[in-house]
Amino acid sequence: MKIIKKSIYSLLVCGALCGAGACEKGFEEINTPYKDASENTASISGLFNGLVSSLGKYGDDALNVSLLYPITNQQAYQNTVAPYLNYSVTYWSQYYPDLLVYKTILRKIGEQANPQSFNNIKYMASVLMANKTLRMLDYYGDIPYSQASLAKEGNTYFRPPYDAQPEVYKSVLADLKAAADGLGTETGQVNLGSSESFLNSDFTAWKKFANALRLRYAVRLYAKEKAIADAIITDIIGGNKPLPANQNLTSLYLDNFGLWPSRVTVAGQTLGALDSKWDSYRELSISNIRMSSNVWQQMSSTNATNGSGIFDPRCYVYFMTNNADQWVPQPQNGSQPEGGRPYDVGTERKAIGSDPANKFACVNYLMAYDRVFYPILIITEADVHFLKAEIYQRGMGVAKDIAKAKAEYEAGITASVNFWYAYTQLSPTWAPARPVAPTAGQMTAFLTNPAVLYNGANDADALKKIATQSWLATMFQPAESWATVRRTGLTPKDPTYNPSVVNKLPYPDDENVNNHENWQKATNGENPTQQVQKKVYWMQ
Repeated sequence: MKIIKKSIYSLLVCGALCGAGACEKGFEEINTPYKDASENTASISGLFNGLVSSLGKYGDDALNVSLLYPITNQQAYQNTVAPYLNYSVTYWSQYYPDLLVYKTILRKIGEQANPQSFNNIKYMASVLMANKTLRMLDYYGDIPYSQASLAKEGNTYFRPPYDAQPEVYKSVLADLKAAADGLGTETGQVNLGSSESFLNSDFTAWKKFANALRLRYAVRLYAKEKAIADAIITDIIGGNKPLPANQNLTSLYLDNFGLWPSRVTVAGQTLGALDSKWDSYRELSISNIRMSSNVWQQMSSTNATNGSGIFDPRCYVYFMTNNADQWVPQPQNGSQPEGGRPYDVGTERKAIGSDPANKFACVNYLMAYDRVFYPILIITEADVHFLKAEIYQRGMGVAKDIAKAKAEYEAGITASVNFWYAYTQLSPTWAPARPVAPTAGQMTAFLTNPAVLYNGANDADALKKIATQSWLATMFQPAESWATVRRTGLTPKDPTYNPSVVNKLPYPDDENVNNHENWQKATNGENPTQQVQKKVYWMQ
């Protein structure tokens, strides 16, 4: 009991301080009035911006390169073995301080003389927390939720039980609907204005974000909770509710939601949260990832090393040639080892011919190096178009309409291409080598390439192409790629590469020690390698 009490109260202090002071590099100026605050003195706005800043903790690049990229067949498997179990608890350990901050925000709002005047802030905080909770469910399955992060209320809450996934999904989706319906509709609201560090108090954008998350999980839960999913889809699509669409290529953050460094840092300042991304590329003991043959086959019609077969223009943003300036993918199964140090030093790629051991094409150096503008994405306009394409193709909550499915599918591909090329134009990191955006003719050739061309009359082919393009569009959202792989079973796979089955992440060992009785109920005493075989709710 003493161990738990100390642990939970440590989270209380750390969560409140990080929420109030926004302990992530780049948030100091936004939260100057709230630095060095305690839980009791921290302001609601400071705590809110703490929830935003914590989004930078959720990239966990070591987990991406050690597990998610290989298991989704996206990046080539390396001989370097990074034990993913070492990194599987990071998201868990970040989540509960954030849940505490969120519950503290709600408590502080309830203590105000006019709590209703803080409804917009409550709704925005609920959307941020919903995103984090939904990712927790996708990762771990059942989690402590309703009674978690409440240790201050007494020892009854020191060992919180695990909530069943269906109940948490229903609760969070209800919170998202309340936020989407309520944001910006009431007068006399406390306004954070430009100090709101996620979407600058743009309530239309917040509604889009909430509805996009609702739509994602309506599709994800459709096989298990059809009535709930149908209602969400009917409400959003049938009701023409705000969703990301027609992205402004100079304000990408308003339709492509995530933590954008340029929104929260001084111009030119790097975001500390992205240092681990850069390290995950250049640190050979963790990564050494390369463009895989599996991905290459979805982006090029031939193996011509001069790139003449490339039909997907994102290839030039996502990847770069090897040090001999050739497009050579690494076999997904790792049968041909790689050498070289393409991410060693400097602000741009090494000179051609200076690193002959680098045999295979790599993730673009500037993509890896960018810590100034590169976004930690949650959900994009492209993601939403692909969800709608599947909805119309399958007739989920709406009448089946293959013409609309095709339009959404092509809009998703176009939005993804436009997004990444706009990103390269806006990021100062890319100034030395900005790629030229594809012409209208090149986009037409892309969309009509046999590997991409949509045929809604063939359900199996259409759904496979939706899954494939969604998988490619989320190349740098590994958690979403993993969800697509697990849910659909339709993404491209190298038949010679069979990674271990990992359906979920294991619970932290600390749970076995400090919350044993509830851990035992959730796991039946299984060890981590047994736990990962279990399927999360929407896979069952």
